[in-house]
Amino acid sequence: MRFCLAVPTYWTHPGGVGKEEVIYDHPTPLDAPGTLARFLDSLRDLSGPQMQVVIVAAAVAETLAEAVEERLCSILASLPLSCQPLLFSYSHLKKLHSFCRGRGCGDFCGLLSLSGYASIRNLTLVLANLLTAEVLVSLDDDEMLVQSDYLARIEEDYTMLAKDYEKFGLGGLYENPDGGILAAEPTDPWSFWWPKIRWMNQAWSELAAPDANLRLTPLALGGNMVLGAPLYRYLPFDPAVVRGEDVDYVINARMFQVPFFLDHKLRVLHDPPAKPHPRWLRLRQDLNRFWYTRQKLLSQESPPSMALVAPEELMPYPGNFLTEDLELRAYRAHTALALEYLEAGEEEDARQTLLNLAVMQTPPPARSVFQTYLDVVLHWRRLQSWLAAPEVREAALAAIWGQV
Repeated sequence: MRFCLAVPTYWTHPGGVGKEEVIYDHPTPLDAPGTLARFLDSLRDLSGPQMQVVIVAAAVAETLAEAVEERLCSILASLPLSCQPLLFSYSHLKKLHSFCRGRGCGDFCGLLSLSGYASIRNLTLVLANLLTAEVLVSLDDDEMLVQSDYLARIEEDYTMLAKDYEKFGLGGLYENPDGGILAAEPTDPWSFWWPKIRWMNQAWSELAAPDANLRLTPLALGGNMVLGAPLYRYLPFDPAVVRGEDVDYVINARMFQVPFFLDHKLRVLHDPPAKPHPRWLRLRQDLNRFWYTRQKLLSQESPPSMALVAPEELMPYPGNFLTEDLELRAYRAHTALALEYLEAGEEEDARQTLLNLAVMQTPPPARSVFQTYLDVVLHWRRLQSWLAAPEVREAALAAIWGQV
């Protein structure tokens, strides 16, 4: 079984200070050690089937493109790895765009972007297709692979599920450095109205119950997600999702009657750096994602071979953020956080917090969120089908990397 291990890595200005065109949770400053080398070093003891590692590098601003590529080349050159990773970044994206245009398929370039979590994940799906991977394993650079049989376990799960399903997804868990799987819950007053971590912990606790190894799941983690070729050629991540693209992908798959399963024993060690952004900005990203996904659910139609997905199917998380009380929950949480900022004398942070609520006053788009995503899906399938043709695939690989 041929595996593609795809690892996005996000970078920011030296010192973490500078204009950000795209918000990522914890991008690595160009003058900091970062976590990528640590992740790559964890691959040394990985055993199992044939694999190709692909590093997809992005920055908070495209002005950093050249510096990011130089930094990544330096990191990769410094590590003696048995499986040399392929690097894909801005220069490679330009080559891929030029290839598409040169073949009269420039309309596909809109699907190929290094801006935003979902678009970057989509590039990993494209690269897995070009590399003829039977299975794409989606990882992140703030992790370490600590199970030497990690790929062998995936192969066992995948083979078992493939007996019953043509298309399906598979997810695993994050394990903290202390061995647990739950995140620390905030205790600030605003979090009473926005108990995201509590609901996530509840969901993972239920899914990790020892009575079943593979169980249907309403959510997955982008840093421990497995997609077979029939699925990654069939469905893209929704490029409009600002964060939480992994959970949104599971919802989209459910709409297309594609199940996702969780293997609670399939684990990666997750040890991310601290998030540099203020709480109001992280809350803004959360509200935007839940508001958008709820609009997608509300605007669903029922074409043939599709299913209507309700928040009740996605409980406790993300379903609790997709119900009709989202507005009230958002108003209460943001008001509480703004008061905290005001009491601390942080007036601008309080103002920014309340500005988050403007998303709920935005007029609905002329074309529904659901229909817009369906348009993306159809365009995606044409792109992936075109790239899968042997003569196109070989030419594209040569254009991007030369001989692979």
